[in-house]
Order: sequence, then C-alpha cells, then structure tokens
Amino acid sequence: MIKVTTFSRYNLLILTSLVEGLVLIAALLIAWFFGIKLIPLSQNVFHDIMIGTLGALMPLILFAFLLSEKVNNTPLLGPLKKTIVNDIRIIFSNSRLVDLCFISVFAGVAEELLFRGVIQVKLGITGASIIFGLLHFITPAYWIIATIMGFYLGFLFQYYESLLIPIQLHFIYDLGALLYLRYFYIGRPL
Repeated sequence: MIKVTTFSRYNLLILTSLVEGLVLIAALLIAWFFGIKLIPLSQNVFHDIMIGTLGALMPLILFAFLLSEKVNNTPLLGPLKKTIVNDIRIIFSNSRLVDLCFISVFAGVAEELLFRGVIQVKLGITGASIIFGLLHFITPAYWIIATIMGFYLGFLFQYYESLLIPIQLHFIYDLGALLYLRYFYIGRPL
C-alpha cells in the first residue's frame, strides 16, 4: 500500500501546472493536427455558464453523499470514500482557496478541451468517456463514476454544442469537491 504524504502547496501547484499544462498542449496540438476548431467555446456565454453551473449541482450532491456515513460498508463505495478521505484529502491539506481555484480552472479548461473538444469529436462520446474514466482511475468505483461523468459532460457538450458548458461544469464540480474536502468535511480518516 502506498502511503500518501502531504504536498506543499507549491509542489502541488507545480505538479498541477505540469500535468494540466501537458493536457492543454496535447489538446491544442491534436486539434491543430486534425483541424478541429476549439474556439469559440460558446455562442451564448451567460447561458452556457449557467447551464454548466447548474449541471454541477447533481454531481456535487452525489459527492457529498459519497462522503456520508451511509456508504461506509458499501462494497465499492466504502473503499472509494476511504481513498478520498485518507489520501486525496491529504494531498490538498495545505492548499489555499486561490490554489483550489487555480487547480479547478486549469483542470476544467485543459481536460475538457482534450476530452470533449478533441477526443469526443474524433472518437465519439463513448470513446471519450471511457478514456476520461481510465485516466481518472483511482479505484474501480471511481473509474465507473468518472466514466459516467464523462458521458454526462459529453452529452451536454453534444446537446448544446458548447465547450464552455463542460468546462464550467468540470470547474465548478472540482472546486466544490475540493472546497468541501479541504474546509468542510468533518469526518475522521477511516
């Protein structure tokens, strides 16, 4: 078993910048190579920001449920909760609000440009969702959840024909989940 240690906030920001920066560069290069137009992200910025923000509410409610006492003895969700509480929470334990905002914005933009803007355009919603899930693999349950989230983001992208919606939703979800873990979750390590 790997023991997760606390990251300094600067190391976490450097790691995030490197990983998400590579994802963004990959998205831009692949889009350029295949002639995929990523901009404009939206035809109606206010509408799409609202849809993305409202669309993040249900996944955030499910995230809060995942951290409740009700899932402790559930075969797939119990171990996932344990990983989130014992490992992921520790990674962000030294982060400040500005750090969490930066990480969430960068992840939302870079990952959605790659997964929805490029991969979904080339491989379809199923291919993009499965790859999204695999690259977010923490536990088998999280892979399933991330794959379903990929389908959800992909559906919204396809239905509204706007990259801004999945970017906004991803950003709001990540920020809400990280804020909850960092500042509001009051449970003890499992």
